[in-house]
Amino acid sequence: MQQIIEFFIRNKNFLLFLALFSLGISLTQNAHSGLYTRNIASTNKITGRVFTWFSDLQSYLALRQQNEELIAENAQLLKRLNNIQSDTLALDSLVKTGFKIGMASVDSSEIDRLKIIQAHVINNAYHRQKNTLTIDKGTLDGVAPDMGVASPMGIVGIITHVSEHFSVAQSILNTSSRIVVKSKNSDHFGTLIWDGEKPDHLVLTEIPKIASLSIGDSLVTDGKSTIFPRGWPVGTVTDINPAKAQDYLDVSVRPHTDMSSLYHVYLIQRPEATEIRQLEKRSQNEL
Repeated sequence: MQQIIEFFIRNKNFLLFLALFSLGISLTQNAHSGLYTRNIASTNKITGRVFTWFSDLQSYLALRQQNEELIAENAQLLKRLNNIQSDTLALDSLVKTGFKIGMASVDSSEIDRLKIIQAHVINNAYHRQKNTLTIDKGTLDGVAPDMGVASPMGIVGIITHVSEHFSVAQSILNTSSRIVVKSKNSDHFGTLIWDGEKPDHLVLTEIPKIASLSIGDSLVTDGKSTIFPRGWPVGTVTDINPAKAQDYLDVSVRPHTDMSSLYHVYLIQRPEATEIRQLEKRSQNEL
């Protein structure tokens, strides 16, 4: 199908000439008949349709390139957001133009230090118990294990395996996934897990009953891990129930990201992560 489309695009001028030439011969043969005026009108109508068809086709083929350029610009905006943190009007403008990642909640002092790599999901599993994502970036692109993965809307997973050109991430839709998150409105935190049921339903556990939490509240990353910075968007509280442990709650969460439809993602690395891990490992070995 792609080859057929490319053939028509390459030869559009010749094909248009051929169509018009054929119509010209037909009009010449009927020049002395009463149909002359009608043929002229038909020629204009057909020519207009041909030009419209070619214009629509070219616009369609250009959409993918335009989308790639938009995502690249978004990645740069993540790096530059700290420069406009005090400019509320500029931030509102970004949101109105489609940059909906909710980065206003992220600690602005961390944004400029983050390493951010634009990437694409080339394989996405979301119907198993241990779901993973395959991504089209690897070590040659600067990807390393334990980098966070996020869509333009919120967190997606964590890089676990890397080759030269590709990487695999543990999805948040993985029963082994454990991510510390908190309410955007308080410092009470809990552990975000997946119960293996629905791709649009996560569970926040180990959050104390005294936490100020309501249905509709936004959840963000806590920032205590070395993977995601504090304040990265996660999801929305949809239900709150008492947990088996009397002092805690089980909170139902709808992730901001549609995990069944992923393509554009960002790979995120905190530059201090390696130093923190090495220090923590050394301290544990000495105990």
